[in-house]
Amino acid sequence: MADKIRFKYEFLESFAEGVLDTRGRKGEADVPVHYKAVRLTIRIRTSETDQRLDRLIELVARYCPVDSLIHAAVPDYIVTWERLE
Repeated sequence: MADKIRFKYEFLESFAEGVLDTRGRKGEADVPVHYKAVRLTIRIRTSETDQRLDRLIELVARYCPVDSLIHAAVPDYIVTWERLE
């Protein structure tokens, strides 16, 4: 998405954490087999304006197929973007 809108950045990394009850996957309990919660943190270093960064965030949330899939499947899904200096 950054390429598409010609958004320039020097550094980008992401971290994810999730809560999963593995008993469902092991057949030990009748619980969902997917994550109950996911926390995704995206850290970016860019000289782009806050407006441009907000636009990138909006477009990723709208058009990223992975983000859409997780959002639909995980009841407690939070994405946090952090601007690095």
